[in-house]
Amino acid sequence: MRVYEAVAGYLAEERDGRPVFGLMGDANLGYLGAFIEHEGGRYIGAALEGGAVSMADGWARQTNEVGVVSVTHGPALTNTLTALTEAVRSRSPLVVIAGSPPEVNGHFQYTDIEGFARYAGAGFVKVRRSDELIAMLDKAFMLAAASSTAVVLDVPFALLRHEVEYRSPTLPDVRGQRVLPDAGAVDEALALLVSAKRPLLVAGRGAVVSGAREQILELARAISAPVMTTVLAKDYFDGEPENLGIHGTLSNSVAIDYMADVDVVLTFGASLNSHTTDTFELMRGRVLIQSDADPAALSGYGPADQVIVADARGLAQALLDRLVESEIDVKHAAYMDAIAAAPHREAKDMYTSTTGDGYIDMRDATRWFSSVLPKGSPQVSDVGRFLYSTWPHITVDAERWVYAGTFGSIGLGTATAVGVAAAHPEVPTGLYVGDGGLMQGIVELNTAVRHNLPLVVMVLNDGCYGAEYLKLDHFGSSVDNALIDWPSFADVARSLGARAVRATSMEDLEAAGQLIADGQFPLLIEVIADPHKVANRPGLVPQAD
Repeated sequence: MRVYEAVAGYLAEERDGRPVFGLMGDANLGYLGAFIEHEGGRYIGAALEGGAVSMADGWARQTNEVGVVSVTHGPALTNTLTALTEAVRSRSPLVVIAGSPPEVNGHFQYTDIEGFARYAGAGFVKVRRSDELIAMLDKAFMLAAASSTAVVLDVPFALLRHEVEYRSPTLPDVRGQRVLPDAGAVDEALALLVSAKRPLLVAGRGAVVSGAREQILELARAISAPVMTTVLAKDYFDGEPENLGIHGTLSNSVAIDYMADVDVVLTFGASLNSHTTDTFELMRGRVLIQSDADPAALSGYGPADQVIVADARGLAQALLDRLVESEIDVKHAAYMDAIAAAPHREAKDMYTSTTGDGYIDMRDATRWFSSVLPKGSPQVSDVGRFLYSTWPHITVDAERWVYAGTFGSIGLGTATAVGVAAAHPEVPTGLYVGDGGLMQGIVELNTAVRHNLPLVVMVLNDGCYGAEYLKLDHFGSSVDNALIDWPSFADVARSLGARAVRATSMEDLEAAGQLIADGQFPLLIEVIADPHKVANRPGLVPQAD
């Protein structure tokens, strides 16, 4: 058996019907062709190499399994840098299979693959001899799974036709294994929590991944502490009387009132970045207990008073068990009743609509969109000014909520949403994206068309780069410099094979709603918004009549 045939066989066994994303070239077409034709493997071919990586990233985030993507050498690999960096920073387990070009003097597509991988923050594994191929494949997959990171695997072009002895993958299951807390750390944290006058529990993405919702809620009720989330765990506690919503710069007025007097904060799987903590100002003067299964995430944005290396669910359960063992009786606090009864605590419509005159308020559009998507639909967000009109006003399933902006790059959302749709073919995946971001990624809408994926794209088109609109104004320059006369995204979508609706009124959106109900996918909904009336801050304060 030749190396390229062995790679194809290995991927077929390891994937077992799950997709490989990629774009073919000299370094990978041999084994991808064999994977498709001889092994019956599922291959989703992207239009761009960066798009292929984003697709694998979205798929991995939604399945909590290792995503696989393959590109060729040289510029194909360097085209993945932004998407690969996003995947690394999102702690997505990926194996990116590339390959060194032929070893000839001055090959025009040579690049330092290991240096490239390290620059993006990814791991690196190289096959140096054909007889170590399977071992290096095992190593790359195990490293990605165990470390929850992206790994670049170099399978050199020069080895592809070498003979090799094949064996099946040897990959013990490491995903989902729990990191249990130290008993002493549990006692220390519990003592701080039960003695607090106004404690607070904050859940991040790590809590969602570990399935810690019920344990955190039970702990909150036991110690009279309300619950909040980061943006990545948005709506995780929606509908519960203890819920105060998002912690940070998107907090609602009820949450802000409570947060003013918090004395002890316990976080579960939250990095506590500048948006979650308002550049750490919201943690100053409080006792902060930060927990995460990854030690590297602790005290990353500011100092914690206590750190606990533990899986969120394991820690919450350990705290509950210790509370029962110690027979500590925490009296129910009156502020919990006040929180439960507070008006607007979970409201998503605290703003004055500007819809009219041929424009739709983005907040109206995004609230409508999240309400018409079927139950269980994943929702994906790109990044841009439109976030102020999206995150505070939509309702999501935290386990099916993906933010493709950890690196702060617009344009990754479309391809990421394609990968999410591939993970959930039974329901449509909804994407929120600005016009600038979609212009950079719309080509991958055709990937959804070619692979018949249930994707619905809502592009919030205000005809400008929104963040630059704000910053130009800050510097005293004309905001007109940020305005761009785009083509009709609905027309472009149709040319790529998708269905499309262009909406200038809420009535126009009803036609799109019918297409969603009828399962007419992929679908693009172009919402026309006034660039001068887009929300520039969260609409979280109740408006006067």
